[in-house]
Amino acid sequence: MENDAAAQLAAINEARSTLADRLVTPWWYHPVLGLAAAGFIVGYGFGNVVVRLATAVLFVLVCLGLMRAYKRLTGVWISGFDAGRASRWAKTTGAIVGVTGITAWAIGAYTDLDWLIWCAAAVAFAVTVVLGRRYDVALRAQLRAGA
Repeated sequence: MENDAAAQLAAINEARSTLADRLVTPWWYHPVLGLAAAGFIVGYGFGNVVVRLATAVLFVLVCLGLMRAYKRLTGVWISGFDAGRASRWAKTTGAIVGVTGITAWAIGAYTDLDWLIWCAAAVAFAVTVVLGRRYDVALRAQLRAGA
């Protein structure tokens, strides 16, 4: 009986390790997501209501396309906002992109400092790429550890 339990636990650990090995994000995933976030920021900073809505819709469509491509490549999809402790990276990325979007909107609405909107977009791009990769590393480590 104890041997069965030990064998089952070993099988579960092996399945987790195999899943962690499968969850390798393609190199282009985070740059594309970062460009979509930067485009969203630029649209909010420079655009009128129609442009803002169009960039929001485009951003959502890119996210859905990336999710579909990831699922097709790996066979699974784990939401960044529902991935245990690894979610902190996705939530931090979302919060920073949200803050840069609001900042870009305020800069565009109340100042003539257009270069700051481009800076906010660059920040959103960099944060999405860097923290997205940290999320991947944390998720794989979490799966291997069985947490």
